Formats: sequence, C-alpha cells, structure tokens
Amino acid sequence: MHGLGAGWQSWSPILGELAERREVIAVDLPGFGDTPPLIGEVTIATLTDSVANFIRDEGLDGVSTVGQSMGGRIVLELARRGVGGDTVALDPGGFWSDRELAVFGATLRPSLALVRALRGMLPSLLSNPVGRTLLLAQLSARPWALSRETVLPDVRGLADSPSSGAALDALTKGPSNREPRLAQSPAM
Repeated sequence: MHGLGAGWQSWSPILGELAERREVIAVDLPGFGDTPPLIGEVTIATLTDSVANFIRDEGLDGVSTVGQSMGGRIVLELARRGVGGDTVALDPGGFWSDRELAVFGATLRPSLALVRALRGMLPSLLSNPVGRTLLLAQLSARPWALSRETVLPDVRGLADSPSSGAALDALTKGPSNREPRLAQSPAM
C-alpha cells in the first residue's frame, strides 16, 4: 500500500526486483492513482475496509501485506483485524507524539496547498536535487537522492488525488494508534 497522495507507482523502483522473488500485486487505494474515491467518509478504517474487501474478493487470504506511510498504517490495521499474512509497515503514519502530530498536520496542509499551486511547474522543480529537497523534505529522509521520475507521480498525486485532503484529515484528526480499541473479529 502506498502513502498519502501516491499510487502503486511509488513502488516502481523496487517492483522489478521484488517480482523476481514474489508475486506482487500493487494497488491504488480508493481516491488515489486510477481508483475512484470511496463513496462516503474517507478514514483509515474505510480505506482498510476497502483493502480487506479486495483481499477477500480476490481470494488472497493469507497474502503478505506491505505498506509505506499511510499504507503502513493500513497494513497494520489489516493485521490487527487478522486480515492477511506477514505484514511489513515502513514508517507507518499515525504513530506520532502529540507534538509530532501537530507539526505534521500544520506543515503538510500548507505543503499540499503549495504543491497544488505549483502543479504546472512540478516537472521543472523536481528536476534538480534542490527542488526535490525543498518540496519533499518532510516526506523523505533523502529527497535529493530520489529521481524526478520516482517522485513526480507521487507529488502530482498529492496535488490531484481526490482523497488527499480527506486522508490527511484521517491521519491527523482521526483516531490515533495510541487510543485503546475494542477487539474486532477478522473481516468476513
């Protein structure tokens, strides 16, 4: 599962090598990439529901799940529900202290607006390491090391995906991963 604003293409730098060892199914979450948005509320729970339904509908019970950022949070929620097999969560969104959450929300919202305003200039801005660093510093540990081809679809997705704003709200205003939950039975 991809992160906020991205799509399955965000995994393209490693898909080929991974596919040499495993069968890979890379998906766009609802409202991202080429997948239409959810009807109704966009939350981590509803995004997770859609992935759980996909896994069930495709007969992928026991499938290993991997997610990054928001996708990492979703695969952890799948595991909590007993959906899927092995789980890998890379920098899962939502495991923040109150201070980190405040900074994340306060800085990513203006960044989202900036990326939307600069939409036409993104290819040029992301063509050099300085531009990538300025636009992606809060989303990547080493934005200057990423290629324009790797980050341009993700940044465009952040600007254009109909669910970016709602998913950002779900990450920053929805239930945190620190709040106690009642045990749920696995999705049927």
